[in-house]
Parts: sequence; C-alpha cells; structure tokens
Amino acid sequence: MAKEEEYDKLPDKDAAKEFYAKYEPKEILGRGISSTVRRCIEKETGKEFAAKIIDLSSDGVNDGSNLESTKQEVDILRHVAGHPYIIELQDVFESSTFIFLVFELCKNGELFDYLTTVVTLSEKKTRYIMRQVLEGVEHIHSRNVVHRDLKPENILLDDNLNVKITDFGFAKLLNGEERLHDLCGTPGYLAPETLRCNMIEDAPGYSFEVDIWACGVIMYTLLVGCPPFWHRKQMVMLRNIMEGKFSFSSPEWADISEPPKDLIRKLLVVDPKQRISIKDALKHPFFQTVKLQQREFNAKRKFQWAILVIRAMIRIQRLRYTPEPLSLDTARSDPYRLKLIRKIVDGCAFRVYGHWVKKGEGQNRAALFENTQKTELKHIYVTNLSR
Repeated sequence: MAKEEEYDKLPDKDAAKEFYAKYEPKEILGRGISSTVRRCIEKETGKEFAAKIIDLSSDGVNDGSNLESTKQEVDILRHVAGHPYIIELQDVFESSTFIFLVFELCKNGELFDYLTTVVTLSEKKTRYIMRQVLEGVEHIHSRNVVHRDLKPENILLDDNLNVKITDFGFAKLLNGEERLHDLCGTPGYLAPETLRCNMIEDAPGYSFEVDIWACGVIMYTLLVGCPPFWHRKQMVMLRNIMEGKFSFSSPEWADISEPPKDLIRKLLVVDPKQRISIKDALKHPFFQTVKLQQREFNAKRKFQWAILVIRAMIRIQRLRYTPEPLSLDTARSDPYRLKLIRKIVDGCAFRVYGHWVKKGEGQNRAALFENTQKTELKHIYVTNLSR
C-alpha cells in the first residue's frame, strides 16, 4: 500500500518549475510502466490538457534509454503535427529526473475503452472512425513516418468522437527506400512481413504497409468486437497472421454488408506489394456516400416529404417497444445467432468474468481483456453474504 501511495505522489516541484508555473496538475487519468498521465489546467486560460509525466529514473541501469526514446517520440510528434486526427503536443518540459509532455485532452478516452462499452460498432460508426484513422495514417506516411503500433489503445477520441492517433513510441522516420527489420508492436496487430523479419534471416524487411495491415485488424475488430487472428496459443495466432487466415463466418458477420468485408480482405493481404494503398482504401465503395441531385424548390413536395419524415420518426420511436421476432426453435438450438441475445450474453460475460465468452473458430474477445482482473462483482457478492 505504501508503494502505491508513493507512486501517486507528484514529482518534486523543484524538478520542473516551468511546468508547475504554467499548469496545475489534477487527478490521474492513466499509468504506464514508467509514466503517469494527469489531467491538468493551464493557469492563464483555464483550458484542460493531459500531462504525461515520464520518470527517467526508472531506466534499467540509468542508461538513458528512456530519455532517448522519449526525445525521439517528441521529434516525430512535432514532425507529423498539424493534422486534425493526430494528437497535438502542446508543451514539453525536461528536468534531470522527469519529462513532462502536455497533450490536448481527449475526454472520451481510448477507442479501446469505447469499444468495451458498446461491444461492436455499426457500419456507419465504423466508416466514420476508419475514414479518420486512414486519413491520419496517410498524413503520417506523407511525412515519411511509419507508426508501427496502431491499435485501439493508441487511438483516442475527443469530445465529438473524432480520432486522435497517439503513442508514437515505436514510430520511425524512414529515409528514402529504407526498410526496417526490428520486431516491435503488439502481437495481434503485427503484419506478416514484420514477423517474417524475426523468423527468416534474409527477410527483405518492411515499410509503411505494416500500418495498412493494422488498419485492417482494427476495422475487423470494430465491426464484430473480436480480433481476426487471435488464438489462445500464440504460435497458432502467429501462423494465422503469416497465412492471412481469417473468416467472416461467425454469427456477427450475418448482419454486415459486403463492402466492409471487401475492404478488410484488401487491407489484410499477406503480400505487402499486393495490399491496398491508403489512397485506394479511402476511395473504396465502403467510404462513398450517395450525393443527392439538387432540385428546384417545390412547396407541395416539401410538405409531403415532411409528413413522411414525421411518420418515419414516430415509427422509429415505437421500435423500442416492438419486440424482435423470436423463434423458440432458434433460441433453444443456437441462441447466440439472435442479435439481441448475443448482445446480452456478451455484455454479461464481460461484467461477470472480465472477458468475453469464447466464440467458435478460435475467435475470442478475451484477447482484448486477457490481462484484466475483474473482482468488483465478487467483492459485492461476498459483502452481501456477510450481512
């Protein structure tokens, strides 16, 4: 307990007088291995920001690796700055023991957390988020930077649920046709060519295409709530990635149209040379909207249209009171096929067990929560028994 209390303490104010003179730190928003993120308020304007306080003394043997990697991340953040879907770095303060990075505050948190709340996203919301993610990645690549760790945890959502790509700790600035060979990132989002570099001695390396692959994994996960390649045995998962082995056969895909499936197929192509480009992905039919032709104003037609809209709104409002048709035979034999029951099962499983129930064909939402402990319900149950 004493260690936790010590961890919550703010750094000595003598360490970064400039930071404390300009900002007032508030509650903790999150923690990393060697960092703490706090909400802070700019004293002069009253605006809210997020301050990432990095403890440099946590370096293994004071070799300065933490300081060096943080400086590289700051350089890249400044290099890709100026895009609406990239996190904005407001200020940087450095002392001998701490670095303070002040970012814009995204009150809706991580896309990961949003996904745990809603379980799955509709095609419309997926389109809205993935368009922004792809446009953000396109900007990053235009600045010759590859992110290498795109995942829902590294995508923040602002007040209007707009995307902010963050965490450039693994990002790399490439020179010309430079190829990378080091293994870094998150297992379930690694591209086949990245794994190949770790398995084959004379592998050709990888480049910007690894971010496109990660976008495909993210899009798949948003639509059905489970990653495409996850398996409880990591070697099986890695083999599935190397072979590009995934499917749309689970019950959730029955409600999803063909365009998003087609785009995912083109994003998750094993050969990076054959993988769709960011520009072509943004031109895909999934992102195209039908434009209405302009017509001359007609009062009668406008009035009739308004009546139809009102009728439609009334019917939509009544839908919540209209029960979904339920087949008893289906409910007995395969209840998970029914969307309503499926939502209830998924939501209850997470609240009770801290992860999602196992689904067929090796797909499991537990992949997203396997390190999360859920003890609140157990605590409440024990408390109630003792009364």
